[in-house]
Amino acid sequence: MPEWIVPWMLAALAIWPLQRATRWIHKHLQGLGLLMTNDAQGAVLVYYVALFPGVVLREISQWIVARSLLVKVKKFRMWPEKQRRGAIRLGLVEIDDMTDTVRATLVGIVPVAIGIVAISIIGVFLFNAEALLQSLATGDMPQIMAGLDAFMSSPDFWLWIYVIFAIANAMLPEEHDHVNWWLLAGSLAAITIFLLFLDLGVLVQAGLEGPFTQLARMTSLALILALLIDWLVIGLIRLMEWGFGRFLNREVEYR
Repeated sequence: MPEWIVPWMLAALAIWPLQRATRWIHKHLQGLGLLMTNDAQGAVLVYYVALFPGVVLREISQWIVARSLLVKVKKFRMWPEKQRRGAIRLGLVEIDDMTDTVRATLVGIVPVAIGIVAISIIGVFLFNAEALLQSLATGDMPQIMAGLDAFMSSPDFWLWIYVIFAIANAMLPEEHDHVNWWLLAGSLAAITIFLLFLDLGVLVQAGLEGPFTQLARMTSLALILALLIDWLVIGLIRLMEWGFGRFLNREVEYR
């Protein structure tokens, strides 16, 4: 199996559970806030503060890309607002409905790209997360414990865990983002086929085994790290829901 395929497979496998974890966290952060404060506005505040760094990174990156591409921005907001059916939108960059598919897709996808880069930088340079993942892959308990010890001994560990959590749970496309996934996949496939047609297979191979492989590793590292942290936070939220529910004699019903 080519070396570059494995990290892309890992990234693809992480996407679906990360999406599910993100949806769960968004719902239960609001529920936890309501449980703690017994007030709807207080619940929104808890929800917003928990994801604030990610919201700022998301909305500013979309606004910068939209303006750079000369896309008209109809609304720009970095504070929460209640939508129909009671949903809360933490921020918004709304672009003109007449924007072409290419530019709309670029604006919609940029938070994912920026989020992956940011999480990768934190994971590689502050946590040495790649070594942790390698130790987990061995299945050897002493190596796993050594990898965890090195991972958790990083300076300001919990601060950066929170930053990764906030970024990861604010970077995925939302309903108002006009992302054409077929356009992205088709563009990559078209470039590869074009190079192969010109008999530039060596160049394609070099790209796959060089920058393409590094991009795959960076993407899979960011998504797996985000997923592991989300699972950790889900456990903490469940524990806090149980604790506050017992202490305050309240319960939140999710639909």
